[in-house]
Amino acid sequence: MLMLAAAGTAAAGTFSIAPVRIELQGAQRTAVLTVHNDDVAPLLIQVSALDWAQPGGEESYGATHDLLATPPVFTLPPGGEQIVRVALRREPDAARELDYRLLLAEVPQPVDKNFTGLRVALRLSVPVFVKAAAPVAAALSWRAQWQDDAKLTVSASNVGQSHLQVSDFSLRFAGSEQVARAVVGRYVLPGSTVSWKLDVPAGVMRDAAITIHGASDQGEFQSDVVTTGP
Repeated sequence: MLMLAAAGTAAAGTFSIAPVRIELQGAQRTAVLTVHNDDVAPLLIQVSALDWAQPGGEESYGATHDLLATPPVFTLPPGGEQIVRVALRREPDAARELDYRLLLAEVPQPVDKNFTGLRVALRLSVPVFVKAAAPVAAALSWRAQWQDDAKLTVSASNVGQSHLQVSDFSLRFAGSEQVARAVVGRYVLPGSTVSWKLDVPAGVMRDAAITIHGASDQGEFQSDVVTTGP
């Protein structure tokens, strides 16, 4: 997930990370992240470990001591690399995946006094998943609700104990050849519900049965959708 602290024309550092997500489990409670400076100037990077939840379908982050990231602050020379080591400081949950984010943020440096643009600070966020001690899986149930503006709110509730990353999905309506498609690229954490608001093709009946077909980080999925009206 890429987040910009400010927008506008600016002097901005550029760095990349690998891998783009981390999974910890069992005896494997440490991982390594490689940060590369793609810029021609040195960068000062700060690393923070965050707890990750989705109350009300919104992304929420808070400070946590469950993860240790070292070094927490470092300087990257132009074209240079830094290894960041990530360690779990608690036991995995017995029956539920634990979800965190590792935030790597550029610390803005002073710019030339003649610079007149905005200073952009680049931030990259890496998901960290700690697998449960017991085998668990995601389990999504889908609902759709018609809105007064004739759009459709589609919601996925994860009643399982592990995340699912939905990449895209399409809705098919009984009695119609029309299809509503969405490219979403969003995680649904255990115990969470997330929603998308879609435009619906003209001519689709509100009482038509709906099925959903999509792709995720765990393969393709298909399900009937429970539909309600305004």
